[in-house]
Amino acid sequence: MTDIMASIGQVELERYAETLERRKQIVANYNEAFAKYPWAQLPEFKSNWRESSYHLYPIRIKNCTEKQRDAIMQKMFDADIAVNVHFIPVPMFSFYTKLGYSLQHYPKAKDNYEREISLPLFYNLTEEQQQYVIDNLIKAVNKTLYITCN
Repeated sequence: MTDIMASIGQVELERYAETLERRKQIVANYNEAFAKYPWAQLPEFKSNWRESSYHLYPIRIKNCTEKQRDAIMQKMFDADIAVNVHFIPVPMFSFYTKLGYSLQHYPKAKDNYEREISLPLFYNLTEEQQQYVIDNLIKAVNKTLYITCN
């Protein structure tokens, strides 16, 4: 690490408590908004033995296929909202595939991967932007799950 990078790191560490608090607020807003929807599986950020750094908001959509997840993500992209899938199972990486690992042998990892969408979660995300993300995810899920399933 260069001296410049170390200096930047020191400044960021001094601001970490403030950044963490802000991210917790955004997570609380997302949780409050999505908790009332039966399709939403909220991420767990805290348990008896650990607490997240609140750097991602990986919501999972219940009873959703990978194709439906991708359609939901496309609707979010169309609304200029950057979403992602962050938790890609290890057997999907080429190194492990070449060793003979197959995602089919890990049904829980496959299910979680197919239903996960990481929403924007950064310090400067305004209340209006959060509401925009919330509204668009609700609309995208409702259109995708309830139109493609019927």
